[in-house]
Amino acid sequence: MKIRLLIGLMILMSLGAANTNLASAQGQTPIYLKVNDHYVLYTYPASPFVDKKGRLLIPLQAAKDILGGKVTFNAASKTASVDLLGRNVTATIGSPKIAVNGEPVTMDTVPIMKSNAMFLPVSILLKDTDAKMEWDPKRGLLKLKHDSFTESPVLMNFEGQDLAQVIDANAFDLTSFDWDRKKGILDIYATYESSLSPAFKQVDFNPMIVYGKGGYSVDPYSKPGTFHKVKITSPGHLVYTRNIGVTDADNDYIKYITSVGRLIK
Repeated sequence: MKIRLLIGLMILMSLGAANTNLASAQGQTPIYLKVNDHYVLYTYPASPFVDKKGRLLIPLQAAKDILGGKVTFNAASKTASVDLLGRNVTATIGSPKIAVNGEPVTMDTVPIMKSNAMFLPVSILLKDTDAKMEWDPKRGLLKLKHDSFTESPVLMNFEGQDLAQVIDANAFDLTSFDWDRKKGILDIYATYESSLSPAFKQVDFNPMIVYGKGGYSVDPYSKPGTFHKVKITSPGHLVYTRNIGVTDADNDYIKYITSVGRLIK
């Protein structure tokens, strides 16, 4: 009887620990999008996400702010128009039917309305353009590359501050993040080759915070000052923690969070 009771307690403890670990993992938001060298963590009003059809959706406004397109939205018809890299896409919330340069096309998914913002598949905006798209199904990451993205309203802010001497622009793969809005603390989780053994000062994430009213915050390399720390959690895994501050939602709000994942001198 005592042995059975002991085994039962061990099982309950194991289940409790598993549930705790699961809750901890669920607290992290996966990072699904990388634009040039920048991982896109957050896009107001919600981070990019993969829908049931396996398509990565981003807010309509991000097509302008991060990819550099021209966007319009007709609230009455729930239809958006996106001009990007010489290609026009017109899409309607809830409909798989779109128009590409005026020609009808049927998607395998639909744009949706989420938190009062239109989200649409990013792949339909870039298909048949000279932008490079690479989907890593194992990692769950869509990589987009085009020279013009660097000049988009959001990413151009980082370029103006970037004086780092980069050894490897892709040394760290940013996999997920946890943003404690009440405390203003951002944790970014990443993996890397365990043989790398980076020094604290060589880990260059330097998150960029872009606000709704147009301001932005990123550490200038000439005078870094914002609190941050790096913790190696296991070989090949680390967490980067930065205090990004608390925003007064009545006056302003955080619109985008992006980050690089580089090894620097």
